[in-house]
Amino acid sequence: MKKQNLILSAALAAIFSTSAVFAEAEVTGKFTYERAQYSKSGSTIGNNGNSTLDSTFGTGTGVMQVGGVGTTPGSPTYGMVTTGVTPSHDSNVFKSEARAQIFIDGEVNSNATFHVEIQGLSDGKAIKAYDSTEAYTQRDPLREAYVDTEANDWSIRAGKQQVVWGTADGMKLLDAINPTDYSEMAQNQMEDSRIPVWMINTEKTLEDGSELQIVVSQPRENIFAGLNRGVDTQVRSNGIGTDVVLDNTLNNGTDTGHAFMMKGPDTITGVKNGFLNIVPDLGSVATRFAMAFTPDGSSFVTDTTSTAITEAVGTTGIGLNYSAGGATQSNLNAANMEGFTVTKFKNFRMDEMNGALVNTVAVSAADAETSAGNGNNFANITEGMERAIRNVAGAGGATVDVAALNAVTGAQLLDNGFAPLYNTNLSTFSDGKNDSAFEYMGATTFRTFDAFANAKSQYVYNMPENKDLDVATRFKATTKDGVNYSINASYNYDKNPIIDLSWRNDAGSKLATYKSVVTGTGGNTTLQIYDPSNTTAVGLVATGAGTATVAPGNVTSVNGFYGGAAGQAATLRFTQEVKRVTQIGGSFDTAIETAELGPVVIRGEVLYTKDGYSPVMDKDKLAYGDLVGALQMVKADRFKFVLGADVTALTNMMISAQFIQDSNLDFVDNGNEYTADYATMHLSNGFNKAIKDKNFYSLFFSKPFGASGEHRWNNITMLEEGVNGNGKWNRLDAEFSINDDTQATVEYNKYWGDANTQFGQLEKSSNIQVGVKYSF
Repeated sequence: MKKQNLILSAALAAIFSTSAVFAEAEVTGKFTYERAQYSKSGSTIGNNGNSTLDSTFGTGTGVMQVGGVGTTPGSPTYGMVTTGVTPSHDSNVFKSEARAQIFIDGEVNSNATFHVEIQGLSDGKAIKAYDSTEAYTQRDPLREAYVDTEANDWSIRAGKQQVVWGTADGMKLLDAINPTDYSEMAQNQMEDSRIPVWMINTEKTLEDGSELQIVVSQPRENIFAGLNRGVDTQVRSNGIGTDVVLDNTLNNGTDTGHAFMMKGPDTITGVKNGFLNIVPDLGSVATRFAMAFTPDGSSFVTDTTSTAITEAVGTTGIGLNYSAGGATQSNLNAANMEGFTVTKFKNFRMDEMNGALVNTVAVSAADAETSAGNGNNFANITEGMERAIRNVAGAGGATVDVAALNAVTGAQLLDNGFAPLYNTNLSTFSDGKNDSAFEYMGATTFRTFDAFANAKSQYVYNMPENKDLDVATRFKATTKDGVNYSINASYNYDKNPIIDLSWRNDAGSKLATYKSVVTGTGGNTTLQIYDPSNTTAVGLVATGAGTATVAPGNVTSVNGFYGGAAGQAATLRFTQEVKRVTQIGGSFDTAIETAELGPVVIRGEVLYTKDGYSPVMDKDKLAYGDLVGALQMVKADRFKFVLGADVTALTNMMISAQFIQDSNLDFVDNGNEYTADYATMHLSNGFNKAIKDKNFYSLFFSKPFGASGEHRWNNITMLEEGVNGNGKWNRLDAEFSINDDTQATVEYNKYWGDANTQFGQLEKSSNIQVGVKYSF
């Protein structure tokens, strides 16, 4: 990976500008093997099984034929076949990692030394993206490479390295320079999970003994399973078809099956619950909805040259010239068709939708698959929609009574007619839980769905360039009373990546959101730039399209209308970026003598972050289909602090207790509009609300044991405050010295508590790890 920037150039220049030859180098190393397995059976977040296409349909990958002469469904629920809807991992091994690290130390000249750390690893049990080395993760092949020298009373370390300013147990507060790899949560030691970056690190001791440190560093972001630079950036589209169901986004999730996927990332990139994959499926369903309300065999589409397109039964590809707006506006003026709502469409019967669905005669499989049959018996519905309805009614390819077809409800059509065609969490009305995409979109109109026709999605990166730099400084001193303190300040990119949503056209330009209102007895449609106070319908137009009034069926005459016409299928873009923040903080520690406990170290850290971002969820906007407005990243200043106390008792046992608080100073709580919890917001929990002042508590023990104290055990317990209950994490680990060069390790990580907390959601990822380290 090419990483040329000012910092790297300076570091390499410091190493190689000297004419001196490297005098000698000392090479040491360490070989580590770790094996981890789940201690609880269950399924990790986002691992919903592997969906495949029904083998009775289709002739190519991602294509399933559900219409056409002579084709009949192969099962009552046709479409997707999911292997292991809730796969259980039992006590399976998920990590079998062999890692070799080489450390090279030596002199550049009499005034400079160098240090290089390289590593290689192989993990036969990890999912593919995590089974080998990767730059700027904890598996970086070039972990460190720097030169130490001095100039004008300044100590200078130039190169790839890590800088540690914080001392809190189990968390980072003041460490604003290096990002962290959280792909194994907080299980790894900080020095291992911290990601070294290229920097110039300078430090000077002043005359009074205080220290001034200035760091100019390369900006990089934290790594999370499902939210990293491994997300596929290709446009995700199911394509267009009339009688062919396409699911080209089949199983296109990120980090599926990872042991430490959290609900927040799963909501964005997960294979089943991630909106990156849900949006193309919504687009496919929207297209078929629009087609469903157009009579078979009628002239229902006008393309850009005003040439009438007539659907032929069994013909595929007609959708290439299909315009949802042009096809459906005149069909949706009736009051009972205006709302795609939980209270309306959910309970609609097919014979209530757009007039009679079929005539009053029994429909045979043969009739259903002939032009005459469709014309006579499915007069108001296209063939693909017919298949979905017949499937819900349990007909398959057999003859079914018309009454059974007409009795199919909207909820049944979604749950059993459309949702099984795709492998995302589209509709589950039947389970009685509000946990699927359609259930959250209860006020969405069919006009809004016109805008979604053939919708696509794309994940892109807008990360700092090589020329961008983070700058941080720290002043460190000790008072006359023996209180050590520091004052920290930085102007840097926040380490946590955020996701910005926007609708785009194929050229990448942003689309504006409009409101669509039916006016007058003639059914004319007024298009206006979207006003949140009016929730009649949501649509998309090219920026600057303005306001217009058009006759039914002619929405496409408005400049830049989006909703299914050729070349006008909108793309929902997910942009990963990090934002500039200003941070001011500090730390202190001091020892207090007590008669009962001996010396007690009191310590604390505080950090104020200006211009950070937090996700704000608006369920009302989601309800009527404004996907971009529903989840916004909004500026929010934060204030964090930790207070801790350390004592030594019971023969060299160190005991440390901490209280931690994270306060969102711009917290939003306006009913259905609120600050969401980035780590746990999910379809399954109503997009979990965050806590304004969130508290954590920790207790840490560490004690040597053995005849000469050659072994050591540690235990940390953390409790996390949640909205409806607490989350907990406990790590117990021990290191046994076999000899001077070899140590054995064992570790048990247990997660439990409320499933909608950062720790509690990982209960099924509780694990036991064993390992061995050999140094040479």
